[in-house]
Amino acid sequence: MKVSELAGVQLDFWVAKAEGVESSIDTQLKFTPSTDWAQGGPIIDREGIQVAPMPAKGGTWCAVSIGRLPNRAGSANGAWVEGPTPLIAAMRAYVRAKFGPEVE
Repeated sequence: MKVSELAGVQLDFWVAKAEGVESSIDTQLKFTPSTDWAQGGPIIDREGIQVAPMPAKGGTWCAVSIGRLPNRAGSANGAWVEGPTPLIAAMRAYVRAKFGPEVE
């Protein structure tokens, strides 16, 4: 699946995997960084993810991981990723930087 299409539970699952958090039903109910600023915000700050609105695209947000993440997935580091909210865009950028443009 393309990282740019991840949302909801699937996106949170891949963020958990990137964070080294064991995924379980209980984790999926509690770990929601794509909708909870208290969880996603620290990842954005720690990893140096840049997030910006795209007014020409009607409320779409874009994010790029160019800060503190080493380039672990070939050319994935520094790729712009879009999302309907700043957290979704940022978490997609984080997952892409960790695993590349597609995940299983």
